[in-house]
Amino acid sequence: DSDVPDVAGHLFGRERAVLQAVRAPYKEMFGPHCFYCGIHLPSDNPIDHVLPWSIVGIDGLANLVLACRRCNGDKSNALPAMSLVERALDDQRLSALEEIAAALQWPTQRERVLAAAGGVYRGQPAGVPTWSGYRRSERLDISFPPWWISST
Repeated sequence: DSDVPDVAGHLFGRERAVLQAVRAPYKEMFGPHCFYCGIHLPSDNPIDHVLPWSIVGIDGLANLVLACRRCNGDKSNALPAMSLVERALDDQRLSALEEIAAALQWPTQRERVLAAAGGVYRGQPAGVPTWSGYRRSERLDISFPPWWISST
C-alpha cells in the first residue's frame, strides 16, 4: 500500500526511485519551467523532492517538481519555505498529478506527503531558516499555520 509508511526503508535505507520517467509528463502538464524560479529548463533538468528525500524519503508525485540545476543544487536537502510547499500541494496541481499517476502507474502519495509535511514543520523550532529560492531563506513561522499543517 502506497500510503503505509516504509518503516524498514526508514531504518535500513531506501533506494531512490528513477525519477527521469516523470520529467516528460511534468513538462507536458506544467510546462518546461523550474518550479522554484520559473527559468526555462533544458532537456536533462533535475527532478527535485520538495520535502527533501533525506528527511522524508517520499518519491510520490506530490513531492516531486521540475527544477533547474541552480535551484536544485542550492536547495539541496534544505527544508523549503512554507509558500513552496503550499504551491506543491495546491489542489489544481494535485489533480493534474492524478492524470500523470494513472499514465505512469506511479502513486501521488498525496496523503503521505501531507502528513509528512505537517509533521516535519510542526516539529521545527520557531525561526529555523527555510529555503525560499536561490541564495534566499526565510525564518519559519507557524503561528498562523497553513491548511496543510492544521489538517494533519
